[in-house]
Amino acid sequence: MIDPNAIAARLERELFDSIVPFWENHSPDPVNGGFFNLIDRDGTVFDTEKFIWMQWRNIYMFALLANTPAAPPRWLELAESGFRFCRDHAQLEDGGFAFSVTAEGEISDYDPQVAPMIEAIAAIASAQLFRATGQDVYRTEALLRLKRVREMIRAREAAGPFPGVPAFRSLGAWMHLVNAAAEVFACAGKMDGSPRRFLEEALEVLPGFRHPESGRWIERIGLDGSFRFGNSAGRMLMPGHGFETLWFMAEAAELIGNRELLAKIPDWTRSVYENALDREQGGLFPMQDALDLPLVLKESVGLKWWWTHSEALLALAMSWKISRDEWFLARFEEIDAWCTAHFRDSRNPEWFGWVDRAGNPVSLVKGAPSKTFFHVPRCLYCCAKFLRGE
Repeated sequence: MIDPNAIAARLERELFDSIVPFWENHSPDPVNGGFFNLIDRDGTVFDTEKFIWMQWRNIYMFALLANTPAAPPRWLELAESGFRFCRDHAQLEDGGFAFSVTAEGEISDYDPQVAPMIEAIAAIASAQLFRATGQDVYRTEALLRLKRVREMIRAREAAGPFPGVPAFRSLGAWMHLVNAAAEVFACAGKMDGSPRRFLEEALEVLPGFRHPESGRWIERIGLDGSFRFGNSAGRMLMPGHGFETLWFMAEAAELIGNRELLAKIPDWTRSVYENALDREQGGLFPMQDALDLPLVLKESVGLKWWWTHSEALLALAMSWKISRDEWFLARFEEIDAWCTAHFRDSRNPEWFGWVDRAGNPVSLVKGAPSKTFFHVPRCLYCCAKFLRGE
């Protein structure tokens, strides 16, 4: 019999004894503020460029952990320092954020494609800061960023990606909206109706991304809810987004008492897992074609990603919490063991980010433009909570 409490205790030891110290000791910039993102296997900073979606993720995790029992004051200090750095150095004239800045805070790049995600992560980070401090500046920022996410989604769906190209709905955008709305509603939003309104809207839209015949969650659908399987872009799916969407939806449904939706999450999680599992080499595929045709859209299609597996663990733990079905605990143990064998570094803390299909690391770095103090610690923290039934 698998003991979920023992697993939870082990995950928390990894979080607080290994993961947090690694980032706390190596990521903060003591001179300019903010966080270094490009970090080698042993913690060495190998490039001082700072990526703003990673800055906000660091802020979120330190603020979230600052709300745990016996948290040292430094965690909240780091989160607030990161907030000031982003506010003072990364904001653009239109109120949005740059994609990256130099160590000193000079803007160096902007990427409109990830702008809504940056807003969403800023919203959840600010909400956790409000929860930790009660300061209105953070609540105001959380609500502002949440509303900007919704406005960006509305504008993109109205205009389309480019002139002459049909508009579509993006799973990633709506997934981040439901998470941001739930976090802001829980931490900072009960005096403003927009977080709950956005949350309920997203919960209505998101099930439309699930292809009912296959049980897969498709990255793009038409504004009318149609699936566009006539080209490879319309067939692309990322199991990590499927898992992430499911546990995000479950947390949101719990918040507002939507028991009907909550009851569907375990079966939906099972479908994503069974479709994503690599039955020959173990672990989970990062990208797939909805019709199982060859997928050639991305250079990294032959790799396996740390965040796919982190999100799978979260969805499996949440589905066990909802259903108490031992199948989910058994699958959790299998994926966690695969992560230990291939992503967890036996010499230094933190996980590798990318391995080949057989599980051999293709890069030894621990921090990258898309990897920081976020997916792994959030996984460990939330899985421990879910496995305790919280």
